[in-house]
Amino acid sequence: MASTFLDQNALIALGRKARQPEFRKKLDYALDSKTLNVVTSSWHLIETANTTDLIKALELADFIDSLKPSWLLERRDVQMLDTEEDLLRYLKLEVPVRPRVTTRSAVFAALNRQTDSAKFDIPSRDFVRQWIEHPEQLKVLDKVYANSAVVLARLRKLKKEGKLTEEIRHRVDLLLIRGLLPKATPAGLTIGHETTMGYLQQARVENIPSLAIESAISEHEWACSGGEDRNTLIDKFHLISAMCHVDEIVSDDALFRRLHPVAQKTGHVKASLSSNAKFLSRF
Repeated sequence: MASTFLDQNALIALGRKARQPEFRKKLDYALDSKTLNVVTSSWHLIETANTTDLIKALELADFIDSLKPSWLLERRDVQMLDTEEDLLRYLKLEVPVRPRVTTRSAVFAALNRQTDSAKFDIPSRDFVRQWIEHPEQLKVLDKVYANSAVVLARLRKLKKEGKLTEEIRHRVDLLLIRGLLPKATPAGLTIGHETTMGYLQQARVENIPSLAIESAISEHEWACSGGEDRNTLIDKFHLISAMCHVDEIVSDDALFRRLHPVAQKTGHVKASLSSNAKFLSRF
């Protein structure tokens, strides 16, 4: 069943168009017949809450829920599962693949590092309202943006000075992979130090889909000038998470179109890229 990930602007454009009764009827038919399977993420709600206009934000949150979407795990959670899967291959353990696209409650439970339960199965408008009324709850994201911008600036500087050697890159890659490794298998078996070190000796970012894509995108960005604003970083988070786990991304964003072919070179990209106009013309 093909899945379609809409970026924030594509989602807003679809919402505006869906105010037309005839268009909404066609959209509902596509959703009910499963010819359209929308995928959203926690970032869509975070972006929806990035306003002081509560009425419009809640309207968009309700529209998102009306699409009956599946939900993509947050970038870090996707990378943890991708890394776990690579480790299990190394251990030659056949374990059912854990989905990266799942339910809203499972996504928010994962964000809170808790087991999925009824307390996370609440309407999107409740998350959005809470964040608008308590913006301090999202301040941690500002730190993420700031840290990412600083790291990118440093890497660009090292690259320009010829100090970003293969040895340094490999060392950083292993630190990243190690930080994503589980402490136990899905069956609950503890993964010991010797096993971990054996895995790391042969581990390669190139074999882990979301990490391979992030690495390719980052290397491309090191060669570019300019800063990383908030929207650019959010778009990048979307790209890294979505490209290897959905079938289609709908966006007119120049960043998507610039980085999509870069990511395709990794061999892990599953998603094709469509424009807003092309997507809307289907209904």
